Amino acid sequence: MMIPVLMSLLIFAAVSVAAYAIHVRVAADKNPVTVRLRELRTSRGSAAVSYGARPPLFLKLVATIGGFMPASDGRDALRSGLVRAGYRSAEAPLVFMGSKLLLAAAVPLMWSGVSYVTARPLGSALSWSVLLAVAGFYMPTWFIALRQRQRRDEIQAALPDSLDLMVVCVEAGLGMGAAIQRVGNEMALASKALSGELLLVNQEMQTGVSRTDALRNLAERTGVDDIYALVAMLIQTDKLGTSVAQSLRSHAESMRTKRRQRAEQLARKASIKLAFPLVFLIFPALLVVILGPAGIQLMKALVAD
Repeated sequence: MMIPVLMSLLIFAAVSVAAYAIHVRVAADKNPVTVRLRELRTSRGSAAVSYGARPPLFLKLVATIGGFMPASDGRDALRSGLVRAGYRSAEAPLVFMGSKLLLAAAVPLMWSGVSYVTARPLGSALSWSVLLAVAGFYMPTWFIALRQRQRRDEIQAALPDSLDLMVVCVEAGLGMGAAIQRVGNEMALASKALSGELLLVNQEMQTGVSRTDALRNLAERTGVDDIYALVAMLIQTDKLGTSVAQSLRSHAESMRTKRRQRAEQLARKASIKLAFPLVFLIFPALLVVILGPAGIQLMKALVAD
């Protein structure tokens, strides 16, 4: 009796929240200034999205529960998390929130359907429904976190090679913007994520964004510590007027050193990670294979005596 009531409440909550999101979206679309600002920010790949003049209370709530906090504004935290995962579309936050609510209602329904079809109760109805609803709600968050980690590792691995190419381009006489564009085109096969970010930086500078702001936007979009260090170095070089090529070469050498150190660290961790499967999986099987025949012969000898 509790399952239909719980499912009805979940469906009602999902429909209510979807209606609220659509209402906020429609209200924002009626404001011409808001529409124009959203178009400009979307075309420049900005990390901010306008949702109208209303306080984004629901977005803050979802960002808090969804795991994108702490942050001063739930809207910025949610948008920043999606951008770092590679989703820059203006509709990405709405799709993300809708998928969380849909899975929160669909996973318990699927579990109830399997239990009904098999005619076998799969545990306490209320407790399992709540647990599966929570798991379904957090599934998109886990997926976004996985995408962020994969994208961050890809950018971090391809950054030293891209800096070497940038050094060659700058020493050949290209400007900073032209060098970034050239490296972005050349890195398309090695790392699509880094290539897209570099090309976006060049597009921002062409549309009138200052180099400092474009580089800071790059660091915010990627969330990679090495990118933050690179951006700080380039901004300091631009302010002090030192040689960009020499600074890039020194930074590229430090990036290669860090990459080698990370590889050595992973190699040292490999022996520790292998201890569990060796001790609990491989060694028992070897003991059974080696000592099994001897144990059988010993048991036969004892029985014969």
